[in-house]
Amino acid sequence: MVKVFVAVTCALMALKILCMLAWVHLPPFHVFVYVVLTILMLVSYAGTVFILPSFPVGMLADDSSDAVDGKEDDDPLEEARYCEKCDRAKPEGYHHCSVCGQCISHMDHHCPWTGNCVGLRTKKLFILFLLYTSLACLWFAYCVVFVTPHGARGAVLFTTVVLATLIGFLLLGYFGFHVYLLAHGQTTLDFLARRAGTSHAGFHHNLQVYFGPNWWAYPVPLVPACLWAPSSSH
Repeated sequence: MVKVFVAVTCALMALKILCMLAWVHLPPFHVFVYVVLTILMLVSYAGTVFILPSFPVGMLADDSSDAVDGKEDDDPLEEARYCEKCDRAKPEGYHHCSVCGQCISHMDHHCPWTGNCVGLRTKKLFILFLLYTSLACLWFAYCVVFVTPHGARGAVLFTTVVLATLIGFLLLGYFGFHVYLLAHGQTTLDFLARRAGTSHAGFHHNLQVYFGPNWWAYPVPLVPACLWAPSSSH
């Protein structure tokens, strides 16, 4: 219910701003651009909220038998791949989320605004959500201030423009932060713990891990087909 509430609230806020755009009589092209950005934002957000962040560990191959071996082995490397909370083996690249109560592949962080983890499948959607939300906010502010004949007159419209500008630049900075993490092969958890990234293959390779091999699909808020297959290598 919380996820649905947040999703509906986001949609209603977008519709409210859209109504304000119609109120200030923007040209059709500018309204069209805002509508496209809003749709991309909502689709990205919905995916980030409702899609499983990674394939469940319990459905990966060699799970139960390896869990016992990993737990009882004296080798610290083997023991480190065992999750005490899940009581099963933890494949390489997985991290346990205490909020979700399960291990997540390529876990970046648990987002309270989506009620879901940002992981292997949802990181692309989360990054695109940041990008499209910031662009929609900044586009709205630009249109009101520079395109409409009277600008941001009126207390309500002026306040909305200020908030849209602040949110737009804030999320754009957060988007840039995640691009930085991708370039260094880090997650948010790595950054906060001041750990080096696990991937040193370069920005393009790290981008393909989450966005897939097809560059033309990078702006599309859909999970790459290659990330739906159950594989312990993920």
